[in-house]
Amino acid sequence: MTQKTPHPKESTPLREFYDALTSQERRFIPHLASDRLGVILRCAVNELDWFFYNLSKTKAPTYEQQEQFYLLHHGVARLIQLSLDARVSFDVPTISFRRTSSLTTFVLEIASALGMIEHGRRVAQTVALGTGRIERVDENEFRILLPAQLVDEECLERSTLEHYQSESRRLFSTMMDSKRWKTLDADISAKLQELVHPFANHFIGYGADPLLDDYFFGIAYQEIQLQDGVDTFHYAIRFGDVCFQNYILALTFLMSLHFRHRRFAEALVDKEPGIKIEDILTITSETDGLVESIKDGVNHFGSVFNEFEKIDLAAARTIFEVLSCSRRNTSLLSAPGSPLPLLIQSSDQGVIRCLTGAYSEPIRMLLESLRHHFPKDYAKNQQSREQAMQRAVKRVLNDTFDALIYWENTKICLEGKIMTDIDLVVLEERTGCVMLCQLKHQEIYGHNLHSKHIRSERLKKQVSVWLGSLDKWVSAVDKKAIRDSLRLPKTFPEPSIYRLIISKHFSHPLRDICQPEDTAFSSWIEFFNGNALLKTRKCDRKLVNLIQILKEAQSPPQTPTHLPEPTTKWTVNELIFTTHQENDDLIPKK
Repeated sequence: MTQKTPHPKESTPLREFYDALTSQERRFIPHLASDRLGVILRCAVNELDWFFYNLSKTKAPTYEQQEQFYLLHHGVARLIQLSLDARVSFDVPTISFRRTSSLTTFVLEIASALGMIEHGRRVAQTVALGTGRIERVDENEFRILLPAQLVDEECLERSTLEHYQSESRRLFSTMMDSKRWKTLDADISAKLQELVHPFANHFIGYGADPLLDDYFFGIAYQEIQLQDGVDTFHYAIRFGDVCFQNYILALTFLMSLHFRHRRFAEALVDKEPGIKIEDILTITSETDGLVESIKDGVNHFGSVFNEFEKIDLAAARTIFEVLSCSRRNTSLLSAPGSPLPLLIQSSDQGVIRCLTGAYSEPIRMLLESLRHHFPKDYAKNQQSREQAMQRAVKRVLNDTFDALIYWENTKICLEGKIMTDIDLVVLEERTGCVMLCQLKHQEIYGHNLHSKHIRSERLKKQVSVWLGSLDKWVSAVDKKAIRDSLRLPKTFPEPSIYRLIISKHFSHPLRDICQPEDTAFSSWIEFFNGNALLKTRKCDRKLVNLIQILKEAQSPPQTPTHLPEPTTKWTVNELIFTTHQENDDLIPKK
């Protein structure tokens, strides 16, 4: 089993570290290959769900708890891939068992070790990308030295996004605190108690009710709308003859099943104290029944949307394959920091439902799976996203400003040759302000550091070329040519031209190349927030003030940095690697 992570071809400490990690990982393959029933896989998901459940109920998790969850999360994601790849099949479709200390200890050792290996790969990626250095101390020991300060490039974007997410959740929570919702929640709790019952003495069974279906779908729908990437494609865009809207509806429906199951598990433990919740958080389902439920769920909840297309069993099966991890698509979990699946196909007949997956990065899992299953459709559909961004930008600007004029896809020519194009030209006639917008719709990268680097470098290169082409054009033509190219009305005053790059998910790599006073950049959430801030300020609502707000954001008075990392020693079998920061007094002297 090899990790799909680029590393140097020549023999260097970095290459040797990668090889050492892979060597240690191979030692666990025989255990997984000899696991005829898939016990290790099932137990690992159980333990992850149990840890996540307890962590989610902790108001202020400690650093140690967060670190343990980080290792377990990434370790189990890797274990799922290795376990499915290690055997052509398990001897039984699915299994259920009660939690035992001996099995738990054994599986947690494997999952934690794989988590450390995945962490080592992430650290190695950081070094490979130019941050820090690695030294070989001994045959089986490495030392990774990180800079004294690690700049947190994503701090502003992340905090802005988290602000809107937390505000939305707060407002939703406030609504649920109302008398009407408290009455509904009491009815829900009563219905959960009524319908849940023990199954095979130690496990869980429960009935269905339309009230529960609607309630938990509503909660899941509110949550999925806050996920980064949920609006990546227009609802009618198709992947494998299924429209994007139906993938989102199915994902929301599956999340609602996970949320509902968690409440059912809590209700059963209240009702039957002898049953342990750690034995019933992770459950299995029959594949055919789950596929039919997806069909019924999508058709029921989708019927309220305009232009909704009903799905049949074949479409539901396609959706199921995309939203689950099986032996046919384990490569989705190959990169360090891969999203966790909600569904794991232990066989063609049975599926393990991973509770943690519903709370992790479900949208990123969907998008990466769509890219994997339908690469041609994905590449073709990417071309449609610019128009969606154009409409969205105009919608936000029209809510802030009056009487703006827009031109889309304006070609810029020099000596009869097209140099570049401008995705959106925004004219404000009363002030003479002209805003030239370049719109970039990248893919989200989540915790994948390699994808982050590749996509950041691509963004910088594309924007550098665009800015350079505009500079060359402006310096080579006269004012009349500029007015003609930008289609300025005759009544339009002497133009003041500004350039704005709006990228859908991240913009921080542009900081160094957007320094000129006439150039600004922002992610979509920062652009939205800039308009919101302008509305609150006691100043004239004009485009130049929006540019100023965005410029202020891209040049914070203090460069945000990550908190200092403590010296940490990691041990996987014989392999030892230690991470330090350069100013750490504990770094051994050579």
